[in-house]
Amino acid sequence: MRLFYLFMSLLVGSAAHGETCAPLNADAASALTLTAALQRTRDCHPDVRAAAGALAAAAADLITSTQGPNPQLTLGAGSVGRDLGRGSPWDKTFDHQLRVDQMIERGGKPALRRAAAEALHEASRADLADALRRARLSVAQGYFELAAALARRDETAAALDLAKDAQRAQNLRVKAGDAAPIDATRLALDAVRVQADLRQAEADVHAARVQLATMLGADVSVDALRPVDPWAPATALPLLSSPAEPSSTDRRPDVLAAQMRLNAAEQSRELALAQRVRDVSVGLQLDRWPVSASNSSGTGNTVSLSLSVPLFVRHALEGEIARAEADLANAREALRRVQLAAQSDLAQARSRWVAAAARRRLATDELAPAAERVAAGAELAYRRGATSLLDVLDARRSLRAAHIERINAEVDGAKATAELEAATSSLASFATP
Repeated sequence: MRLFYLFMSLLVGSAAHGETCAPLNADAASALTLTAALQRTRDCHPDVRAAAGALAAAAADLITSTQGPNPQLTLGAGSVGRDLGRGSPWDKTFDHQLRVDQMIERGGKPALRRAAAEALHEASRADLADALRRARLSVAQGYFELAAALARRDETAAALDLAKDAQRAQNLRVKAGDAAPIDATRLALDAVRVQADLRQAEADVHAARVQLATMLGADVSVDALRPVDPWAPATALPLLSSPAEPSSTDRRPDVLAAQMRLNAAEQSRELALAQRVRDVSVGLQLDRWPVSASNSSGTGNTVSLSLSVPLFVRHALEGEIARAEADLANAREALRRVQLAAQSDLAQARSRWVAAAARRRLATDELAPAAERVAAGAELAYRRGATSLLDVLDARRSLRAAHIERINAEVDGAKATAELEAATSSLASFATP
């Protein structure tokens, strides 16, 4: 059993500290898939690496819990005079003392200590799974946010190109006397507004890249990050239906971690109560006082046996027991808080999922097609002289806003799907050491 725990500790310790985050080369970064991004969370996400280190520490504590007290060896010398006589040190004329003491634990303390350590180890393993769950959610949402930021930037860049083309065409019409100079000024102002929007879109792209690169531990230039699977989970997001109501959150890693800590607190309380059962210390002592020419009264070799127990005179471990009872009550309350938080997360995730589905349906099926029809009609009417330039500019802005809204609805749908999956995930969904 000792060798098993030692091997497990070395294995977990290697996973926590020996495995390094593999570099993300430029080719992989420029064509980053969602699967590749999620695979890097175990070795590269800071929170996951910290949880893996805590699991290694818990595995070491588990080894310690299986180890009983070591015996103590005492060497002594008594009645040492000036004339020690001749011969080996064992035959010198003084009282040689050789003593071995061993404490024997009673009251089931070793089993209780081991059970508490095992529960804490399982709690740390669940913590690692929960850290991985949260990390995968944050990476997925960061991945979708970067894809959306790139899409918004591309949409704004296309709008800027259209505005510049319209401005050049209008300038030619003004020179030819077919249009008023005020219309050219309006188009120029519109182009400046779109250019400002493009600058902001580029800043949003950079911020999203920095955030995702931090979570992935990427050591390449953040400007090289480009997702190639935008809205991948959104394809699994039905437009009208909703997912089946999950039955329970009891198998979520964070809930199981709190339950294991409650189990550990119960074992620790029993261990504190077991301290009232006195441990016994057994001692075996060998005394050698050899007879020599200078010591005719030596007694030779004698063996003595001793037994010692603590006396509960000043206290009976009331403080340790009270602390264990308080820790148990706190663990029960912590489990209740985690269960309520998990249920709240699930309810909120489901609500956001339904709202995202409705928003995506409206943006895709109603808003964008309507804006495209209005913009096309305004362009045609303007070319035929049936409407003003202001109406065309307003229609173009509405179309651009509709396209941006569709992108935002898509990314919100993808993020809501990932959040709902994380809220309903179980410990079995994450393979931890």
